[in-house]
Amino acid sequence: MPCRFGGARPYFVCPGIINGIVCRRWVTKLYGAGRYFLCRHCYQLAYPSQREDRYDRALRRADKIRARLGEEPGTASVFPARPKGMHRRTYERLQSAVLDAEILADERLAILLARLQRLDRRTERRSAGRSRKEFWR
Repeated sequence: MPCRFGGARPYFVCPGIINGIVCRRWVTKLYGAGRYFLCRHCYQLAYPSQREDRYDRALRRADKIRARLGEEPGTASVFPARPKGMHRRTYERLQSAVLDAEILADERLAILLARLQRLDRRTERRSAGRSRKEFWR
């Protein structure tokens, strides 16, 4: 297929059949998730970002900002110094965005830890009255 500003781009025509209807989409990638090579629509594949909740999106956003500033992604790494040539206001805005995202991620961690503690207390209560031999009967 020719491109607008010259050159050409190759496409595949999806050979998939769903509910008796031939797909025939023009796609750049075919996936081998099953027996045949089909487009992501025929296999009903989702992008990883479509399965993220708001906490995962916040962490991904913070990691992208850290990478933009030349630092390793992750909350354990130190926030990088302001790069030469970057406006102070821009740096402060990015720093604030990372802090907000990490606060949101910490909220999720607190929720998960509370859930685990409740589960642990429940299992302790259930097994508190039993002796070891009764457990295996």
